[in-house]
Amino acid sequence: MSRIARRIGSIALATTLTAATFAAIAIGGLSQPASSNEGRQGTPAARPAPARTPAPNQLVVAIVLGQTGTDTTDAFAPHEVFSSSPSFFVYTIAASTEAAPVDGSMAVLPDHTFDEVASGAAPRPDLVVVPAVNDPADAEEAGARDFISSQYHAGARILGVCAGSRLLAASGILDGLRATSHWSRISALRESNPEVTWVTGERFVRDGRVTTTGGVTSGIPGSLRVLADMAGDAEAARIGNTIRYPGWSPEASTAMPAQSFGFEDAPLILNTVFPWGRPSVGVELREGVGEIDVASILAVYTYSQAATAAAYSRTGSITTQHGIEIRTATSVSSSAVSVVAGQLGAPGSEQGFDAAFELLSRSASSSVVHSASKMLEYPIYRVTPEVAPLAVQVRAPVLVIVSLAVAVGVGLLPLSISRWVRRARTSATAGQPTTERAAS
Repeated sequence: MSRIARRIGSIALATTLTAATFAAIAIGGLSQPASSNEGRQGTPAARPAPARTPAPNQLVVAIVLGQTGTDTTDAFAPHEVFSSSPSFFVYTIAASTEAAPVDGSMAVLPDHTFDEVASGAAPRPDLVVVPAVNDPADAEEAGARDFISSQYHAGARILGVCAGSRLLAASGILDGLRATSHWSRISALRESNPEVTWVTGERFVRDGRVTTTGGVTSGIPGSLRVLADMAGDAEAARIGNTIRYPGWSPEASTAMPAQSFGFEDAPLILNTVFPWGRPSVGVELREGVGEIDVASILAVYTYSQAATAAAYSRTGSITTQHGIEIRTATSVSSSAVSVVAGQLGAPGSEQGFDAAFELLSRSASSSVVHSASKMLEYPIYRVTPEVAPLAVQVRAPVLVIVSLAVAVGVGLLPLSISRWVRRARTSATAGQPTTERAAS
């Protein structure tokens, strides 16, 4: 019985160590982001007084930037949509004048602060755009929550993009309303904010002066719908024809598939948990680049976890096509593959998310491409994919096998040591003279 008990104990110890080792490897992998939201300031954060002021007939749009990090696409895509129309005056706004971190190792120098709107030094917005921030309930985001709430109660429209609904919910303005968010957030939001009627399967939801959108790129059709509400369908159609979101029209249905994680997403999950050996991509930003062109390539790599992507510029500071001031690093790792935002593929080819997904297909399996499109809620029927090299496609599965082998080896180590000790004792005893063994 004692031998059986020892054997059961050994098996239990080996299993526990194997599981713990594999879990430690997985947790270590999860701690390695595919991009950073720690913005780089290439120059001091001092901000000169903005020279731009809205024309008397322009509608004012404020794009909120968080202090804990902001999703780049959630902020940049609506900025390009509204800035493309002369009917709107668009500015970025944050709690302070310091550069606000956004995904992709960038930071944005805000045009105004919340206090400046309160004091009248900045124009009061007709529309407040609320992107996803990393920690909407954090004390650092108190200024953003108060600003959103105050502007809503002052009569402004609100556009919450993707998980920006978390910041809206934390601001208290969604109580009693219908709203949506990224499909992966809905379940948690129903538990944390039951006073809101959370809707799935809709690209965007309108309730009174509040519009909320689904996953990341759904902010584009959501912005176009709000633009139509404020400036007319004809203007929205004109801007929509330049943005070219797949399948969009003023009359298009808001319905879309209600997504969930499935077995088909396993390769993307493996990319997330086992990031070692994935390539590095440096995204060069040049003066006057389009906002969606910046956001798309960084978002596609971030959400696919197929590469570690970071933005950079030669001077550490650039201004986008419609006036977003971005601070970046001035270089990336020498081992990184460099691409230029807005100049993907052949000259004159489609840019934005279509080009970003085509580039992704060269370094990831088709299943990862489709999972990333699901995460971003971007229709990819216009994308002409390529076939990635086999070595790229099997990287994550091979890492799983290697990690399992290491974990099993660690789990069996105590048993191997115990056997080695017993054999050493047996050998030592066998080597003693008969009289010594008898005496012992």
